[in-house]
Amino acid sequence: MTAIRVGIIGAGYWGTKLLRVFGSVPGARVQVVCERDAQRRATIADGIARVATAEALLERADVDVVVVATPPSTHYSLADAALAAGKHCWVEKPLALTAADARDLVEQARRRGLTLFVDETFLYDPLLQRAREWIRAGRLGRLFHVSLERLGMGRIRRDSDVWWNSGPHDLAILLYLVERAVETIRVDRFHYVQERLADVATATITLDDGISAHLYLSWLSPVKAASVVVVGSEGMLHYEGRFDQRAVRLTSYALGEAAASGDNVVPITARETETIVGGAEEPLVLAAAAFVQSVRTGIPAPSAGEYSQLVVSLLEAGAPARFEE
Repeated sequence: MTAIRVGIIGAGYWGTKLLRVFGSVPGARVQVVCERDAQRRATIADGIARVATAEALLERADVDVVVVATPPSTHYSLADAALAAGKHCWVEKPLALTAADARDLVEQARRRGLTLFVDETFLYDPLLQRAREWIRAGRLGRLFHVSLERLGMGRIRRDSDVWWNSGPHDLAILLYLVERAVETIRVDRFHYVQERLADVATATITLDDGISAHLYLSWLSPVKAASVVVVGSEGMLHYEGRFDQRAVRLTSYALGEAAASGDNVVPITARETETIVGGAEEPLVLAAAAFVQSVRTGIPAPSAGEYSQLVVSLLEAGAPARFEE
């Protein structure tokens, strides 16, 4: 089978990871990397072409798909140009900075018969997929609440805030697991390190069927976490997505009646019924493989643009983007 030829725009922190990943995924071959910084360009391995502009990459006939790994403010314009050039497109999250731009990219890809994929990496973790299976099978009972935390110290971005940089992951996870319409969203953003760019954000969301959700995002935390807790009427699950601590746990519980008249404590019994610890699989590699498969088959992946555009709608509804490259 002929390998899909990949062009990567951006060889910064994440772009270099994608260069490694696409260099290892069966059925894909990195042809060219675009990087405007000459020093970074010089570090790209021999055997891979190097160009300084996106235009030079997009005009190449030996590129089938374009991977956009640049600041969020450039995502729309570069994805727009890639689709116009007839290239399938992988875009780093978020897909765009407005819902209107996200819809436009989705419509362009549909009209041209091209794959538009957003790097919402965690949707490709087998452990999160197992959590979704538990929910769909009714093992948690009626869903009540979802709590999502993405915390850490460092990698404070200058090109976007914590809501638009970290929020896409958790919003994508929420929609993937719960599969209910969002009714309301409220976001509070706080900036301490840089003027106007939030490094801490919280969001409160209500969904159909009375389900509530809470997001806590912070670049200023001594505790590292990428966790999800889903609470239902009969069970609860906890997913931890950090690579070296990946695990998903299901806990069953039951509420009892008060033991004696006047007792002000509701008794509860709980037991951990299933635990799965993550192995050596790397969700980013699985995401890249899913992208390649989607390009070959035309079947939308879980983070296809047509699904991810709702994430952009929620990001914008919660707190519109007001930052530049």
